[in-house]
Order: sequence, then structure tokens, then C-alpha cells
Amino acid sequence: MFKNCQWIWGTAQAKSDEYMDFKLSFTGKKGATYRLNVSCDTDYALYKNGALIEFGQFPDFPDYKVYDSLDISAHVEDGENDFVLTVWYQGIDTQTYIKKPAGVIFLLTEDGKELLVSNTNTLSRKTPGYVPYRCISVSSQLGLSFKYDANDVAEDFAHGSYLVEGHTKDLVVRPIKKLVLADRFHATISHSGGFMYRTGNDEIASMQMQKAALVTRLAHATFDGTTSFTLNALPGEDGVYAILDMGRETAGFLDLDITVEDACDVLVGWGEHLLDGRVRAAIRTGSCIYDFCADYRAKAGRNVFLYPMRRLGSRYLQIFIPGKTATIHYAGIRETYYPVDVKPFDCGNLLRNRLYDVAVNTLRQCMHEHYEDCPWREQALYTMDSRNQMLFTYHAFGDTEFARSCLNLVSHGMREDRLLGLCYPSGLDIQPIPSFSLIYFVQMREYMDYSGDKDFLKEKYPFLQKLLSVFMERRREEDGLIGTFCTFPKFWNFYEWTDGLVGTHQSDVPTYEAPLNAFFSLALQNLAVIADALGEKADAAEYRKIAEEINVSIAKAFYNPEKKLFISFLDRRFDEFSVLTNSLCVVCGAAKDVDKSVILKIMEANGPADTGLTVLPSTTSMNLFRFDGMLAVDREHYKKVVLDEIDKMFFAMIQENATSLWETANGAAEVDDSGSLCHGWSAIPLLYYNTLLD
Repeated sequence: MFKNCQWIWGTAQAKSDEYMDFKLSFTGKKGATYRLNVSCDTDYALYKNGALIEFGQFPDFPDYKVYDSLDISAHVEDGENDFVLTVWYQGIDTQTYIKKPAGVIFLLTEDGKELLVSNTNTLSRKTPGYVPYRCISVSSQLGLSFKYDANDVAEDFAHGSYLVEGHTKDLVVRPIKKLVLADRFHATISHSGGFMYRTGNDEIASMQMQKAALVTRLAHATFDGTTSFTLNALPGEDGVYAILDMGRETAGFLDLDITVEDACDVLVGWGEHLLDGRVRAAIRTGSCIYDFCADYRAKAGRNVFLYPMRRLGSRYLQIFIPGKTATIHYAGIRETYYPVDVKPFDCGNLLRNRLYDVAVNTLRQCMHEHYEDCPWREQALYTMDSRNQMLFTYHAFGDTEFARSCLNLVSHGMREDRLLGLCYPSGLDIQPIPSFSLIYFVQMREYMDYSGDKDFLKEKYPFLQKLLSVFMERRREEDGLIGTFCTFPKFWNFYEWTDGLVGTHQSDVPTYEAPLNAFFSLALQNLAVIADALGEKADAAEYRKIAEEINVSIAKAFYNPEKKLFISFLDRRFDEFSVLTNSLCVVCGAAKDVDKSVILKIMEANGPADTGLTVLPSTTSMNLFRFDGMLAVDREHYKKVVLDEIDKMFFAMIQENATSLWETANGAAEVDDSGSLCHGWSAIPLLYYNTLLD
């Protein structure tokens, strides 16, 4: 398709955090079909007469480059047409982006015939307004924030473009639907008044917002599309502030419409709660710094701005406007969402119906170009997180296309050591989690079950065998158990966020752990089902045989017949038992021939019950293994237990006015006060309400 097109950029030497405009001019005619095929690094937005038409490059890999095919016919007029393609180049590796050369390639067709191609004759310019080269990160996961200067004067399109090397022309079309840009929320000002800075200019902007003194003078005002609100500073105040509530957790683009007397630097922070009496725009946790803040240099008069390159995941915006007075005509988040059909759900219980709706919102805010663990803090695709999300999607939306796209994306993330990376795509080689590589086999089998798509499984079957081989090679000769990957932090032998299972134990030699071997058994069993479906009967028999051997070895090595529980580790002293470890041993079949009476007690109680033992509870993300383990033993008995616990767990969040489900029951206090209040793995009601309610 792109044979006559060239990868181009607006400067001879691109720099990180750079914005370029490319002019697409042609003579058009109404009634014809115009399609723009475009791909770029890093992201793009398409404008006509200053209005946003399309946006959103699919996040991809160097060996899997994706293009969008956009029908722009409705925007083409008779005669001369001028479109502007704005491209932002991030150029810094993150957990959600792989650094590649800057560039854009496009082909415009009229009724299927080539009309305009990208080449050195394509007019380009520096994008007006955006302040380049700042390279200020929101986080290592999300990447860069931005600054916009509305006082900047646009240059003419006075020169052509430069050729770019390092990109392929062998592109694939976007595998899923484009995101939809929703209408404005009726945002509400929940707090407003004056502010006074209490830190120096050397402090990051978000920390200036965090530490500023706030003088609140108004509780509420709602923007219904016709109203405006004017704020006035009192003597001694540095300016005025407003905190805006979207009404629910959402993810989308910053949308501002404000009037100021003089040019000034407006700060915008975003977050999920107001527990500090303000938006928590700056968070420092361990080695991580979260800087949820953007800068907008307003011009004197009215300023209208929509930023389409960075999705903000939050419920609240906090705006600091220096000066004596300012009028807010609108401020909020323009939601962007993936279009799916939500299956009707009504169980006859108002609380459960409400919880179900909140779970739907949770899942939708965590699926855009791919599944995301959370829309606020990371927006990253993980296998373990997305396994939950895929199951929820199958039941709540009946969609399998999105899951297939994510599974394909993951398959391009194999490292040289044949383990899967941590996130996809990711330019940061952060410690891989071996158990997360093993859950990929479960995801693939479940996708096949729900979609019936054997062609995709056949395509990926050699890849699955290659992925399995790195674990097969680690089998211990005497019993077939596999050892851990060492040493932390090179590999992260993580299972869940509980003491002992968090994976920070250091060892220079492989150790033997029950959870890893249980995941290995599950991988083998699920690959056997896939092999059977593909007609690979010999492979299937071999995988089942090895899984059975592993299960016997797990029981022999890790089961404590005196306590009637599985221990987690062989090679180090650890006095606590774990609900997750025992749940995994039930699910994989390692507990088939042992006394499960105590195991089922701690699984049902998610803790020690009346055993007198120290038992680590399972966390939210891993409760599917606990629930499925109990249901596999006695579905009729345990389905009420599971439903009652889901009600108890999540109704507590609803009572706190949650509009999405939290990462853990600790809410914002989790992970050193950076806990997510919208986490995809927590939309658990979507699965079990659909499968257990009569």
C-alpha cells in the first residue's frame, strides 16, 4: 500500500518531545470517498480548519508497525481542502512505548486511487503552541507530559520534509476499532477560591500545587453547556483555583475554555480523589515519581484548548490560574472510549445492578488501544491483569476481537531469553515476571474457548512452544519441578502483593516455589487443550503427561500433611501459609489426592479461619484462582460463598461513592498512597454475576 510513500519528518534531526505539522492539500469533490492511511511515531491528530477529526496511533512494535485507515469523506468539500496532520514524537522509552525514529507516513486515496503521498515535498512546520524538548515525565509508565503556549504564533508551511530511515513500509492495518471521542461531561466545580504558592520555582509544578495554601470560597457550580463561572483573587493570593469533578472515573483528553485578563501560566493537575482536600498531583513512592500535571501558558482573553496526545485517567481536575480574575467557561475531560456493546444485565437486586454498572465502567476505562491495568497511574498491558479483563469482556460485552489484538501484541514482546517482557509494548526492560509468562497459555486457551478462533491459535502455536521451552529446560531431573529465575532484580519472581509472595527474595541459585510450579502445570494443561484442538495429538498427550508428573511432585514436595496445607517455598524458611498458593494447587490439580479440608477452610475465609495458623490472604487480583478453586470442588455449595464475598468486598467501595472498583480494598492508601481507584482486574462481578446468578 505504501509503495510510493516515504517516512518523513519536519526536521533533519528529530529530538525527543517534538511536535510537527504536515499539510495535506488537495482538490476534492463531494460524493467521492477519501481515505487517509497513516502511521507515525509517536502519536497523531488530524485537523480540518482547526477542528479535531481523528486521533490516536496504535501502540506497536518495530517489527509490528500499525497504520490507521481513516474515512475522511465527510470532511472533504468541493474545491481546495487543507488538512493538518500534527505528530508528536516522544522519543523516550517507557513501559507503554518503545522508542523508534520520529516519522510519519501517509497515503490519501480518492475512490481507491492514489491522490496524495508523504514525501519530501510534503509541507511541514513546527506545531504552534506546543513547547518542545521539555521531556518532563508523568511517570516511567505513562511517559511525557506537555506544555502549551497559546501566545505562540504559527509559522507558515514554508518548507518540505526530510526522509527518515529505520521504519518499515510493511505495515498492518489497525486490528481493532478506533476510539470514540465523547461529548463534554457536565463537570461540576466542587471547590474553588484563591491559592498561595509556598514553594520555590525550583520545585516541580505538581509539587507546587500539592503544597500551595488553598482558601476555599465556593462549594459547587455546574457547567451545563451554557454557564460560565468567574473567580476573583483576594489581596495576598497568587491567583484563583478550581477543582472540577467529572462525576465519575473517566479517561480522556484535557478540555479547557477559560478567559484571563493577562497572559499567565495555568497549571492543571489530575487525580482520582480529594483525600488531601485537593487533587494529589504529586506522588513520590519508592523510586517512582508521579507528576500528574500539565502546563498551559494562557494568552490574554479567551483560551480554548483540547489536548489529544495524552489520555488523563481521573475523576478530578485541579486548575491554578495566576492573576486577579479568571472566567471558566468549561474545564473537564473529554472521554475517549472503545466502542463495545454492553450486554443487558438485571438480576433483580438493585445493589448488585449498581455494582455491575460500576464494574462495567471500571473495565471500559481500562480498555483503549489495549487493556490497561489502570487509566490513571500506568495505562499498561500486563498478561495477568489482562487475563482477568478478557474474561470480564467476554461476559459483559461479548467481544473477542479486542482480546485477540492484545494477545497478538503480547506475542511481539518476547525477550532474547524467551520470557515475555513485563508490559507490551515497552521500551524499558523491567524485570520480567516468569509466572506472567505462564498465564499467557491460560489466556490463549480461554480466548479459543470463547471465540472459536483456531486460526489465531494455529498461527501462534510455534510461539507458544518456544515460550514453553524456557520453562521445560528448567525442570529438575529428579522430580520435574522448575526452579525460579534468579537473581532479583534481573528477574522478578512475583505472585501477588503480599509479604513473602511479592518476589523480592534474592538468591544466586534457583529456588523451588509452589506457585511457579502450579502456574507451569496450568500452562501445560492449557497448551494440551490447544494442541488437541489443532490436531497435535502427540503434543497434547506429552503436555498432559508432564503436567500430571508436576502435580504429583508439587504435592510430594510442598504439601504439609500435619498442617494439611501447601507451603510456598522449599529453600527458605517462611512461617506463613498462603491462600493463593493453596488455591493454585487446587486449580492446577496438585491437591487432587490430598486432604483438602483445611485448604478449603482458608480459601473460604481468605485467611486462617479457625486453624490457629498464620495464613496470608489472597489479594483482589488473585481471587479468581481462589473462587475457581472452590467452585471446582463443589460448585453448588461455594457459589453462594463466592457471590456473598463479592458483594461484601465491593459494596464497601460503593458505600464510599466509588464509580469504579479499586486496585485493592485499601483504596488510595495502597502502594504508598498511590493506590488506583480504577483497576481493570477488579471488575470481578462481571464474570461471577453472569456465571453464578440463577
